Amino acid sequence: STMASTGSPPLALYGAVVTKPDGAGRRLRIVAVACVVALAVVCGVLLAVHTTDQEAGSQSLAGAYYAVAKPPAFNFNRFIKHAWFYNGHAVNPESELLVEKLAKKHHYKLEIHHLRTLKDNEFRAALFSEEVHCMVFAPLEHFPGFSELARTDLRGYVSAGNNVVFVGSYEYLSVMNDVFGFGLMSAYADGPYYRNDRTVRGTPFQWSMSRLEQPDGSVYGVKVDSIPMDGNCMFDTMRVCVAFYVKYNLGTIVYLAFDYDQPNVGHWDQILHAAMMM
Repeated sequence: STMASTGSPPLALYGAVVTKPDGAGRRLRIVAVACVVALAVVCGVLLAVHTTDQEAGSQSLAGAYYAVAKPPAFNFNRFIKHAWFYNGHAVNPESELLVEKLAKKHHYKLEIHHLRTLKDNEFRAALFSEEVHCMVFAPLEHFPGFSELARTDLRGYVSAGNNVVFVGSYEYLSVMNDVFGFGLMSAYADGPYYRNDRTVRGTPFQWSMSRLEQPDGSVYGVKVDSIPMDGNCMFDTMRVCVAFYVKYNLGTIVYLAFDYDQPNVGHWDQILHAAMMM
């Protein structure tokens, strides 16, 4: 037949595998194998790129979430620029001056604004200042008078995202109880006082000393169990806290138990700086 005369196997016309393909068939098979190999390589590369992109995307999303979820680290080079200091008739003048001096230690650019009265109009004007986001109440000699309007304005000031620091007077426990509805109870324990590494994480206190020595001055501690649920004790011993903060809406309330009534304060100056940075 014609097929027999050409010497080509009949099944080769239908792509069947034959035992002795001619030269053209062998070349065709080599090309087909090469194409399959090349296709496999390309698919492998594309799969690897896709996997890498997915991993990179996941890492990017994770990084974005971490940046939002992680509390900002404390930066000693970025201390606050302004602060109100209450220095009215109720404070201890020597302690107030020392607290001011310690606040400006290593932070000479800090601008201190004095609040000399808690009367409604003057107090409201101070709280409505847009550039001052920290108010420090220095140690007291006697109980200050807060009117109902002043209490409301102070709650609003903190709720808006500002920071209030009460320093070294058991009277301030009553002030915080009355103004913010706390149930703080005073207590005393001899130092030293130890940093709570769990509660200081993500706050300025995480860079402070791990142990605070008891100063020569008075320390008006608080029972740890009386601190509100939204609060955290930073330094304590024997369930008596000497530095704590409470989140109040968008703002923060800080209490330091030392009354700063003598110049040898040890590391309590760092604690004051951390409290003002909250």
